[in-house]
Amino acid sequence: MTKTKFIFFLGLGLLAGWLAPSTIQAAGHPNSGVIGQVFIGPTCPHSPLCPDAPFQTSISVYSDTGRFITRFRTDAEGQFEVTLKQGRYVLVPDGAGSQFLPHVSSVQVVVQKKEFTRVIITYDTGIR
Repeated sequence: MTKTKFIFFLGLGLLAGWLAPSTIQAAGHPNSGVIGQVFIGPTCPHSPLCPDAPFQTSISVYSDTGRFITRFRTDAEGQFEVTLKQGRYVLVPDGAGSQFLPHVSSVQVVVQKKEFTRVIITYDTGIR
């Protein structure tokens, strides 16, 4: 294989890996954690027909005692999956608790052994 072809295929492989959704490995068990999606909305004023949009952001994970566990970024569709051990956690999306728009709140989750807890997080744009 020529050097040019090798570099092309290497670049193609790196691009595919970068675009593919990935599981964030935290201090967890590969069979338990949190899976979910982040949205932002409303996206249109005065229209109930305008759905919330997927939103890419970063989320920090803390134990229920306040110890930092990990931080990850959602994909372009707002989807994420993070492996965590059984326990209670707080997911803190970027901007949580801020007085500025968009508003978002922290989310408390309970992870059961060998289960993934589903979570939907929604940023409020303030558009009405």
